[in-house]
Amino acid sequence: MLNRVLVCLAFSTCCFLNTWIELAEGQVPYFAKYDPLRVTIPVVLCWQALIFAALFLGWGLLRRMPYLLLALSVVPLGFTSLALLRVLPFDLVPLVRQPWFWPVALVLLTAAAVFILRRPQWVSRVYLYLCPVLALVVLRAVSAVALYGAAGLFADGPAAARLTQPHKNIRVVWIIFDELSQAIAFDRRPAGLALPNLDRLRAESLSATSAHAPAGATKESLPSLTLGQEIRIAEPAGPHSLMLYKPGQTEGFEWNSVPNVFDRARELGFNTALTGWFHPYGRLLNRSLTACYWTAGWLLSGTEEPTQEPSLPEAMLHRARCQLAAFPLLGHLPGFFPREYQRQETAARFQYLLRKSRDLAADSSIGLTLLHLPTPHPPAIYNRASGQFSNRGPNGYLDSVALADVTLGQLRQSVTAAGLDSSTAIIVSADHGWRMLWRGGPDWTAEEEAASKDLDTSGVPFLVKLPGDSRSIVYDRPLNTVVTGELILAILRGNITGNEQAAEWLRVR
Repeated sequence: MLNRVLVCLAFSTCCFLNTWIELAEGQVPYFAKYDPLRVTIPVVLCWQALIFAALFLGWGLLRRMPYLLLALSVVPLGFTSLALLRVLPFDLVPLVRQPWFWPVALVLLTAAAVFILRRPQWVSRVYLYLCPVLALVVLRAVSAVALYGAAGLFADGPAAARLTQPHKNIRVVWIIFDELSQAIAFDRRPAGLALPNLDRLRAESLSATSAHAPAGATKESLPSLTLGQEIRIAEPAGPHSLMLYKPGQTEGFEWNSVPNVFDRARELGFNTALTGWFHPYGRLLNRSLTACYWTAGWLLSGTEEPTQEPSLPEAMLHRARCQLAAFPLLGHLPGFFPREYQRQETAARFQYLLRKSRDLAADSSIGLTLLHLPTPHPPAIYNRASGQFSNRGPNGYLDSVALADVTLGQLRQSVTAAGLDSSTAIIVSADHGWRMLWRGGPDWTAEEEAASKDLDTSGVPFLVKLPGDSRSIVYDRPLNTVVTGELILAILRGNITGNEQAAEWLRVR
């Protein structure tokens, strides 16, 4: 009876081992919007209880048909493989792309299959041997999130007090499109990609042709941009802390422990606001912001969150859909599109952020607004041919760049409708360029392959439009956009009032 219980427990746990490994790794608390101890773990335990009960009650059938347990083990084996890929001390992707990998893997898998088929009783033994390891992983996973939830650290902190007499003669709307490439947007734009709003803004702005972001990933780039300092490494340290390390330094500091561009803007008498994703801005930068709206990114396999905190039945359906989408190689089946649900949830988060961004862009009481928007970052949620959001089909990076263009048009329309054109400076850039780490993934399209061929996509756009000035100024010197914060403060102080002045300011930096 004990063996029966342990085998059923191990089987059900392996069906969600990707969840337990992700939680045990310790990164989830920083990136999660909700407390996993309340939103994720109870749902997984409910599913495991159902799987355990089904196996336990059907044990007699499994004893009579030993190959049935072997067949059912395809499911926990798939999710265990995801977990093992996560904990490997090296990147397996380069190996997978080697021509010899799959023949070797096929031989090894065939040998293992032959061994198991001749000794199906070994399947139960494997589950028994795994029990101590699985118990340790689950305990570590629960302990990695339990203390944070008990202390209420997943809740957003209180916002900064609203200034009663904010400046109204000048304001800055700072737009960061995640992963927008200068080469694709402007320098070598593919045929068939129309970007009228970006073109219009460039025609009346200072535009840098050789700009690059301070880091190659959002985790380091956003802290760099808000602090005006280059950050080499950013390490999550719980839901309310991100440790930052500058180049050449071994001692780190917390992102929210030092003054940022929003603090300095408030010292000048301006209210500040932020709409963004990926980083938990409401937990880290709340003291610097009058208003803050944020969403989490799509978390790694097993810990993905719904857009809004759901009821238990909704959460169980959400977890089932995520597990189904994550199952290895399932996306290669005809007619099955595993990332459909991810696109659906990403679109919902994007639309929420866009609504809040339009509200803040039209709020005359906010002197500095940062809008960090999750496009054109994959997955692609928009089809430029139809002009609609789309959960299926071969949407790609170019469609997402088109969505960024549409978004820019809507944001500028909100500013105009509020009568704020004459007082609003607009800055458009990106946290990093288009990264080729997506190449070869399940969503990579032939159009993306053609657009990225022999192209340096690491550069980012940098457009500065001062109110009352529509002169097109081309800035062709190399530019690290880490200076954006200082540029914004110069604008808010009134030291820069035109596009040419902005260019001159950059030249002497």
